[in-house]
Amino acid sequence: MSIAPEAVRREAVAAWLAGSLNRPRNAHQEWTAYGVALLALGRRFSAVRLAEELVRAAARSTDTAAVNNALHGPVIHDPRGQWFYALVPSAPPVQDLGPYAAHLGLGCYLGVPRVSDNRPDRLASYWVIPPSAPGALCDPDRVIGLIEAGSAALGEGGASG
Repeated sequence: MSIAPEAVRREAVAAWLAGSLNRPRNAHQEWTAYGVALLALGRRFSAVRLAEELVRAAARSTDTAAVNNALHGPVIHDPRGQWFYALVPSAPPVQDLGPYAAHLGLGCYLGVPRVSDNRPDRLASYWVIPPSAPGALCDPDRVIGLIEAGSAALGEGGASG
């Protein structure tokens, strides 16, 4: 019996994400027990927190296809808090992200759902776009472009450099 390629990919991605912790096993235990693990940001990856209204304004929708077309990388949606989290490389941004976005890096933690949790839920965080491979992240320039487009649509100044 062989393991499906998709299961192998998910396991590799989960191992890479869990590696953000000093004790990666803790992440796997939290995913099993709670469906979400608290992962350290700023080492392997950081996140840009995006207001749901910003994403909706920029992508003219918050569905998977629209967000994927805008960001082309792993994105988590927290429907309770009305936030999207785009996973990006660890380097801090070189500019102000404006009132609808924030860079979360070293010293921050993010609740990350199991890699297989990609179905919308009214209460629990899920992957709008799951990671395609270990280390595959959103391009920061695309994230900035989304922030600028959404801010302009909302009538705000947007990110500035």
